Amino acid sequence: MAFFTRVARSLALLLLLVGSAAPLVQAQSAPASQAPPTTAAQEEYLPIDQLPESEKLPAAPFLIAAYIVVWGVLLIYVFTLWKRLGRVEADLREARRASGAR
Repeated sequence: MAFFTRVARSLALLLLLVGSAAPLVQAQSAPASQAPPTTAAQEEYLPIDQLPESEKLPAAPFLIAAYIVVWGVLLIYVFTLWKRLGRVEADLREARRASGAR
């Protein structure tokens, strides 16, 4: 059984590596002489304070929300681990009591 698991993991790793290397090979084989066309908007730079209010995207609320989500998920995960560890320790105490009673 362990042999098949090891082979399956090796194949999955090989597929992952080949799949991630394929875009790199395709990007290198593309001709360098053909640059994508640029538009006037791409050639022009405007500092953020010169943009109209409708085009500004405030990043702070999104950053705060992302931190809240990540910390919330992390705390829930740690709480579930704590509860499961408590159950395992209780089972161990019970098993030790049962083995000592024999």
